[in-house]
Amino acid sequence: MANQRRLGIFSWFGFVLPFQKRLSLIKEAGFDATSIWWEDEDTPWQTKKEHMPQLVKDMGLELDNLHVPYNNSNELWSERESVRSNFIQRHIRWLNDCANHHVPLMVMHLTEGLNPPAPNHYGLQSFYELVKAAEELGVTIAIENTRRSDNLPYLLSAIPSSRLGYCYDSSHYFLSNKQDFDLLKNFGERLVATHLSDNDGLEDRHWLPGHGIIDWTVLSRHFPATYQGGLTLEAYPTLEERRKSPEAYLKNAWQKVRATRDLFGNL
Repeated sequence: MANQRRLGIFSWFGFVLPFQKRLSLIKEAGFDATSIWWEDEDTPWQTKKEHMPQLVKDMGLELDNLHVPYNNSNELWSERESVRSNFIQRHIRWLNDCANHHVPLMVMHLTEGLNPPAPNHYGLQSFYELVKAAEELGVTIAIENTRRSDNLPYLLSAIPSSRLGYCYDSSHYFLSNKQDFDLLKNFGERLVATHLSDNDGLEDRHWLPGHGIIDWTVLSRHFPATYQGGLTLEAYPTLEERRKSPEAYLKNAWQKVRATRDLFGNL
């Protein structure tokens, strides 16, 4: 069954093209699915975010999730109730957007910046409210691992709801956790989405798998066999790849993620 996992790539893959054109190229390259950043695209071609889910459907692609903006994500953990309330209401609106557009997952960050706050009970209270809304709407929240390695376990341990899971970002993980694989080991059953990309161990490069230092064979040994979702790339071209066509890049991207699917299928 693992080899039947759908293959996706984030709708922004590093080439400046109209939204509809990017979707067309994604489909032509062989991908089954995509995900979208939940903001309007203004320049040089305007596309309202509310139109994007239908455009994805019209292209014959699955829409795996909406990735919502992470501006001011540190507000989640603020001791000031009014600040947290703004954060909560903003994300509840986005959860409603997911429900209205029949999108099963909302991917979100827990922090931003180089010095994110430590997890605390204020953030836990915020997430009780968010998960309650998600349960009522039938949408799953996928919290993404970023710079801190302790905030996801903190929330997942405290809130056992099936409407709270996580999005595993391989590039982020190898910058913050190196190769301990504790998140996948301890919370494999809560994995609901993936952002697969590679890096050089220094910066979040978003390279295609195999372009950096990540040992994908070792990662495959720790990847949860219980995961039933798709494998999605969140990858951008290198300078060399950017000199080629977007079609060539997407063809290579599809081959890389297909090879990753085959590798993960050996679990």
